[in-house]
Amino acid sequence: PLGAQVRLRVLARDVSLTLAAAQDTSILNVLPATVRSLADDGPAQVLVALDVGATPLLARVTRKSAQALQLAPGQTVYAQVKGVAVLD
Repeated sequence: PLGAQVRLRVLARDVSLTLAAAQDTSILNVLPATVRSLADDGPAQVLVALDVGATPLLARVTRKSAQALQLAPGQTVYAQVKGVAVLD
């Protein structure tokens, strides 16, 4: 029902990050978030722990992308989640 609380699972691989709220994109789920921590996730990936309000969210990005965005704890970013990731 409308207004009911729901639980949802979003895989880290289905979350991308941007430094500015995207315009002209097909991704409709764009959430302001704060980087909580970063952890190596294999030789070429970084697992980024985010806080979206009081809700935790993970994003898996390439090390190259993490460096290009200069991701650091406390930084404000926008988490983008494709709708098809939520529906699966």
